[in-house]
Amino acid sequence: MEFVFARLIFTLRLDRDCPDPYSLFGIRNFFKDVFRNAVCQRQGQCETCREKDCCSYHHAFSQAISNDRLAVKRHQKPSLPFVFDLAPVPDQPNEGDEVEIGMNLAGSAITYARDYITAVCQLFRQDGPAGTVRGTVIKVESETCSGFRNSIMQNGGTASYDAISTISARDLAETRTLDQNRVRLTVTTPIRLMGDGKPVRDFAFSSFVRALMRRISSLAYYYYGGGLDYDYGWLSSISTSIVISENDFRWTRWDEDRRGEWLSGITGSGTCEGMLVDFHPFLLLGEYFHVGKGSPYGLGRYRIEKNL
Repeated sequence: MEFVFARLIFTLRLDRDCPDPYSLFGIRNFFKDVFRNAVCQRQGQCETCREKDCCSYHHAFSQAISNDRLAVKRHQKPSLPFVFDLAPVPDQPNEGDEVEIGMNLAGSAITYARDYITAVCQLFRQDGPAGTVRGTVIKVESETCSGFRNSIMQNGGTASYDAISTISARDLAETRTLDQNRVRLTVTTPIRLMGDGKPVRDFAFSSFVRALMRRISSLAYYYYGGGLDYDYGWLSSISTSIVISENDFRWTRWDEDRRGEWLSGITGSGTCEGMLVDFHPFLLLGEYFHVGKGSPYGLGRYRIEKNL
């Protein structure tokens, strides 16, 4: 598998107390408009814009379906080419606290990293729209697959976009060795998978990995210029043989009363056992690109535990 992406880390200093620990997840309501206002000259009227083919806003949010009928049949609707890594903010009082926000850019979205950085910096300004979160981005870094960070911007200074590193699926395979038959997963933000038109409340490896394969293959096709050469039918069939031991997955609600259902889903930990080696590339990429509904805005995040 070959697929390239970039990982950015924003350090946000809170300029006032933030009472809601899950406020950062609310940026899904604002980021599109902030991005458009930062880069678009035609207020999102892409249909009549002559510059749309080189516009970062159109690239990010058009989600245009391919003209290739076979590709449309094979891949789900293109997702957004970015993913936020978000976490609850510290308990109050938290004014002055620093919070890290990750952003992963898939394939061709890396070309527009400058615009993504601009939009994120504007998102939390005092006159910005990001709900109850007000803060200043004091640092932007680019992270490699080994965890090393290059400085992109410090304290509002001039950004060094040449310092943005890229990560490939091959890099992950070479630096992360997983057990062929046993992998432990910890879900850190709710995974929302759908089945028969309603949320799936119990974790099953097959439904999880099939959703993950659809997501990764679609991102690769639409933002990296080609599909991934895998026998998805065979992978789907063997996925049903993977069992979950030490199962502590559970349905979690982060959305009491005021957010509808969107901040609820499966969290917790469990160990997957069986013939897993063919799923390793998808599992490794999924740590960065998440799985399920709401993935671009922080949901569906998990990590692969290093020590079992």
